[in-house]
Amino acid sequence: MTQAGCTFLAALYTVLALFLPGRVYLKPVARDGAVCSSGAYTLVYDTSRGTFSAEKDGVTLFADAFCEYDRDGKIVSSRDYTSFSAETRSDDGGQILTIRMEGEGLWTLTQTFALRDDAAWFTTRVTLSGGDAATNMISPLVVTDRKLQNFLYKWTRVLEVPFDNDGWAEFLAKAIDRDTVSYEVGALFTPDDGSGLILGSLEHDLWKSSVETTGKLTKLDTLRVRCGAVDPRQGTEPHGTVRGERVDSALIFIGVYDNWKDGMIEFARANTAITPKRQAVTEAVPFGWNSWGSVQSDLSYDIAVGTSDYIRDRLQPVWQADGAPVWVNLDSWWDRLSDDELRAFVEHCHANGQKAGIYSAPFVMWWDDYGMSISKVPGTDGAVTYQDIRLKKHDGSYYGNEVDGCLPLDVTHPATKKHVEHQINRFKTAGFDYIKLDFLVHASFEGDFYDDRIQTGIEAYNYAMTYLTELIGDDMFINLAMSPTFPYCYANGRRLACDAYYGIGDTEYTLNAVTYGFWERELYDFTDPDHIVVWGREGRASENEARSRATSGVIAGTSFLAGDNFVSPAGNASEAFARYEKLLANPDVIAVAKTGRMFTPVITNVLNRTANIYRLELEDRTYIAVFNFSAVPAVFTVRTGLKACTARELWSGKTKNAGSVMSVPLAGRDAALFEITERTIS
Repeated sequence: MTQAGCTFLAALYTVLALFLPGRVYLKPVARDGAVCSSGAYTLVYDTSRGTFSAEKDGVTLFADAFCEYDRDGKIVSSRDYTSFSAETRSDDGGQILTIRMEGEGLWTLTQTFALRDDAAWFTTRVTLSGGDAATNMISPLVVTDRKLQNFLYKWTRVLEVPFDNDGWAEFLAKAIDRDTVSYEVGALFTPDDGSGLILGSLEHDLWKSSVETTGKLTKLDTLRVRCGAVDPRQGTEPHGTVRGERVDSALIFIGVYDNWKDGMIEFARANTAITPKRQAVTEAVPFGWNSWGSVQSDLSYDIAVGTSDYIRDRLQPVWQADGAPVWVNLDSWWDRLSDDELRAFVEHCHANGQKAGIYSAPFVMWWDDYGMSISKVPGTDGAVTYQDIRLKKHDGSYYGNEVDGCLPLDVTHPATKKHVEHQINRFKTAGFDYIKLDFLVHASFEGDFYDDRIQTGIEAYNYAMTYLTELIGDDMFINLAMSPTFPYCYANGRRLACDAYYGIGDTEYTLNAVTYGFWERELYDFTDPDHIVVWGREGRASENEARSRATSGVIAGTSFLAGDNFVSPAGNASEAFARYEKLLANPDVIAVAKTGRMFTPVITNVLNRTANIYRLELEDRTYIAVFNFSAVPAVFTVRTGLKACTARELWSGKTKNAGSVMSVPLAGRDAALFEITERTIS
């Protein structure tokens, strides 16, 4: 293109920007500096300025990006360096671009980009070296001054992913101009199946990472991918400092997709390609029971074995029709049972053709200061108290109980390992097959660790989960309750969200994590919507709310663990037992849950907290779930995907003919689950 042509285009972009607020127009990527191209992506590194640009299929994605890090409280960026060398090399179906930077008084800075011919994404990593490198923050990608190209892709939303599921944390879809912090992965996207930019960390062994944006007046101003994130819900402690002759950032994933949901799933799969999931214990969806749903502190040996018997007689014929295992799980307050009773309970479950589960919160304690100071850690000959193994902050002071009312333990202390070993040995001696691990977020807190080789909270978490899972072994099913989403490799299943019971608000909250966390099914064998309660501890669940809660359990990916009192329910017992069988043992509904597939949300452009409609596409049929979270009746419009179809509602058994669009009226707080099959028109 001639210089006059370039000048004309630049002027045109400027004029368009004035008349179309909220859109960002960028000049074509300059072709100076080091160039790396493979597949759909091209990277251009400007070795005179320390910045880089990227384009996909000839369209600019971002321009003038840079990396930065913290050095003793001062932010240093690639733009501060004065000497650059570039190397581009081929590597097994792709191209790798390495930029080495030097500057007076600065550590050597290296940034590597890897592009592949067959991938819809590329990666980057930043490395500091020089013998004394030390930092608690590296940002491999920073884009400022509205240099992110979101015009052609029309991204209107930013996805915020919580670091963990504790404290009723939620996924949020915010307008593109809102300030956001998303942990480990984030997305700029267009609902419902529109395009999106997916960014995130592919390694979770050292850094807590975040994707951060700022904006105003309908425009996105900055985008940053940070290694060294701090979640204020866990306190104000800064991220741990990483030291060494070489300090690497996490490997960062960057990809643009025509359908952002596909991008989120591919991001999850890219993670498991690097760090595989935990070895499977069962291929079958876990069906069973958890005591915390309604029994809670009333747990006793009689209730435990009585529940096992009820499930054997009334629910197991449906749940186990395909020969899959059924699990009967004791939650908190299991310690009211003696070791002999625990062993007898396990034997009772096994005799009933079931597997038995137990609960542990291995890295926290609930005592006050006095209780911590007088209680001895098992296996230490009375020489160590729990106060001695309490986690300290960087300044040497102790963490309090601000998070969940419990005190975090220093997971690197040898006596903490004795504490964990003592409990796990009790469970294994009793013969348990399943363990639910809770309050694991505390194991990822930053701190002043007993083992000074451990530098960061995530490094401590990996250290703790490694020795814990080695103690547990490979044969026990591990399910995580309150926990970080990443790393995922220590468990067979994980709760999608925090505690949920029968209320429609609980169902809406749980499905928020299906709406925006559907991709977690790629990280865990089974995603857990928490105990499915259809009657309630006080017997107050309405049938509509109960049906909605049961439906949420069917579509979540899923563990289907009932949570009601099957021995002595509150209120009208005969009505309770009738509801249990109606909602927990409907063969057609249970068959959908047994697919183990998570439904895909239909997300509209109105910033849903939670989608109302969800779909599962199989070869010969489609399943559609519809929820009404309002207390008043509503009518929902559902697209079936077929010109003519038969829609069978599985809860009622009613069948109707429909076309490409189907109207679904629902009472307040109710749900429906349809099986859609193609209908031939004569």
